[in-house]
Amino acid sequence: MEGGVSRAIDTNVVIRYLTADDPVQTPIATETLRSGFVLPLTVLMESEWVLRSAYRWPRDRIAAALAAMIDLPTALSVPEGSGWALDRFARGADLADMLHVVAATGDASAFATFDTGVAGLAGMDSPVAIETLS
Repeated sequence: MEGGVSRAIDTNVVIRYLTADDPVQTPIATETLRSGFVLPLTVLMESEWVLRSAYRWPRDRIAAALAAMIDLPTALSVPEGSGWALDRFARGADLADMLHVVAATGDASAFATFDTGVAGLAGMDSPVAIETLS
């Protein structure tokens, strides 16, 4: 990392890096990630949505690609619990729901939802209790 500067990356940088679909921007995105990066939670969530909706990538490919990216040694900061959320996403959960759950950790004792599937998909190792409202 040059000069001690850390850069948060945007969704378009993630998409260029993962899809390699632009001959000009892909090498720039790759170098940006190689030089050290911060991944905002919102960018992780939006990247899954773009890969699913615009690129039509299947769930397993998205989960593997994003997990590999957050495991890069140059990932200076990734959302806490993102590995757990990606694992749950790979098993069928909605990534946004699981990121909401991890975002609540530390500030709340439970995550309240009307969605009856969240608790089961979050599993027994959920970082915060899931309260299904009725």
